[in-house]
Amino acid sequence: MSDGNFFDGTAHTVFQGRDVYGGVHFHPPAGPVVAPARVLEPPRHYRNNEVQLGELGRIHDEFADGVAVAIVLGAPGSGRSTLGQCWAYRNRERFPDGCFSVRMGRRAVTDVLAELLELSGHKAEQLPASLEARSAMWQRWSGDKKIALLLDDATSAAQVRAVMPTGAGSMVLVVEAGGLAELRRRHSARDVRLDPLTDEAALGVLTELAGAERLTEEPGRLAALLEICGGSAAELTVAGAMLAEATEWSIEYLIGRIKRKGGLASAVFDVAYDRLVEGSQACYRAFGAHPGDGDLAPETLMAVLSLDLDDVQDALRQLRRANLIEPTGGGRYRMTGLTRLHAAKKAGGLRETLVAYYAATGLAVAERVGARGWNKALWPGFPVDGRSAEAARGWLRVERGNLVAAMENAEPEDVCRLALALWPVHQAGGRTSEMIAVNELGIRAAQVWGSKVAESVLRTQRGFAARQARDWDTAYTEFGRAAELAREAGSVTAEASAVEGLGLAYVDVGAPEAEETLRHNLKVAERLGIERRIAVAEMHLAKVVAPAEAVGLLDSAERVLGSEPSNRVKILLWRGRTAMAAGDLDVAVELFARVAEEKQAYLERISAHRGLAEIARTRADVEQARAYAEDGLNIAQLRGYTAEAAEFMEWLARLDDHR
Repeated sequence: MSDGNFFDGTAHTVFQGRDVYGGVHFHPPAGPVVAPARVLEPPRHYRNNEVQLGELGRIHDEFADGVAVAIVLGAPGSGRSTLGQCWAYRNRERFPDGCFSVRMGRRAVTDVLAELLELSGHKAEQLPASLEARSAMWQRWSGDKKIALLLDDATSAAQVRAVMPTGAGSMVLVVEAGGLAELRRRHSARDVRLDPLTDEAALGVLTELAGAERLTEEPGRLAALLEICGGSAAELTVAGAMLAEATEWSIEYLIGRIKRKGGLASAVFDVAYDRLVEGSQACYRAFGAHPGDGDLAPETLMAVLSLDLDDVQDALRQLRRANLIEPTGGGRYRMTGLTRLHAAKKAGGLRETLVAYYAATGLAVAERVGARGWNKALWPGFPVDGRSAEAARGWLRVERGNLVAAMENAEPEDVCRLALALWPVHQAGGRTSEMIAVNELGIRAAQVWGSKVAESVLRTQRGFAARQARDWDTAYTEFGRAAELAREAGSVTAEASAVEGLGLAYVDVGAPEAEETLRHNLKVAERLGIERRIAVAEMHLAKVVAPAEAVGLLDSAERVLGSEPSNRVKILLWRGRTAMAAGDLDVAVELFARVAEEKQAYLERISAHRGLAEIARTRADVEQARAYAEDGLNIAQLRGYTAEAAEFMEWLARLDDHR
């Protein structure tokens, strides 16, 4: 057993029930876990590096009582990832609990951990939101496991530490794409360096791809081709694929084409590019232009290149046959290493087109998740995305990293669009640092663009990020400045959003200014005359007024918002708070218990457990109070609400002091 809603023992059945207290809410994998063999068999043409493979085995043996860490070094295109893949596959019997392979690059570590946890059998709805909570969950699960973990394109030691397994006998193979010196200091990570392929190994690669009979026809020209490729696995696999597919080409003809392109190793990619049909060339350039990690969906290629689905699928098949891209799962593809560097040089202005696509589509999709109207307010005539709300959430979840990456090279207006598009993802919590950085970029972009309305809205979002971080001074400053900018611009809607945020920040800390601010918020909403906004303002004001007035406000709000699941739960929670303030504790307990039974609404459930715990303490039922508080703590820890978890732990400590 353990705290924090994690189970690291063994059981056939794990039970979760609302009326069972004392920290027994375990969340193991959702079903029987079959050890994943995500590390695939290496390609048949893999050759060489027997020395390095042996060194990896010795590193694992040396750290058999702990977790071995090896950093694979080498030039792009040298086959670093394939070395790790080959070793893990050959030694999979050492790892009865699974072999995992994930790409890191510029992906958020929370997303990498989500992938690992889902591979280990956890359902998506079980996963906490924050980096710390997901890392803890992964470490608990792996604590008694022997696994191999291949991390491709790791850019920092912090990335690797967050996903390190903890079970003795495990092995982490890191393909370095950035500085990992701290891993060497803190985890005794050992380097394994790849050299260029020997001529013998390079010949083996070509033989496997093109066939021995084909190569023996021109033995005298092989040496020239090997010299051009320079022992680079990337160039060799592309050259071999060309020989395999272009059966009419002789080796001499291939060499001639390479020499006419300059005769260097990179010229191999020039020749491969020339062989592609027009649609495939366009897709090749798009992979090189991509602002993120090169992870692309066919939908994106269709939109950016104005191709239909059949054309894109044909292009992707040709690029795969040419060993120029690889699948990443979920129907998506990526381009890496030397190939991507070459494609980037061919990209022209496609990067700007891709960034503009992510900005426009992201904002239109975000509007489907929770319509706020800023796209139409700031950009009249802006289109509305046609997908369902559920599909929109899925798109934002998958493309989030690409939206963030696109901000680095976007024009000011597109930076603002991207920051607004990311709001539904950030509002849910768990990515506070990213939310802060994104909206600070957005604020600066709005200033350059010269839009006070956009700056006001993005400062309001920055204020909500400060609320998540419990940085109250920054929250007050941002909401206040947002309201000023909105008034200067004459936008009552933006002012209402800023004033509402400021009032809620005051509510968070129990500040006396909360009531005055939220009354002003209601007046601003009434000036706008939008029924739903008035109802939301009434719901918020009910949080800070006397019970008699609060009941009327909640009744009015519920008539408009009662059909919205999230707001229905909020109203139910504040009815419970109102009953509690009025001294009607039995009614409050009933209302809080209903909120606690909700399947999601995690913040509201946490608050309901706090209310139940406070009532139990008032009634001198200390054990019941502890049970409710521990349930609330479990939810907060599991879902990554670290500030709420800290408050529960402090509350429980005070409860102990008063026993």
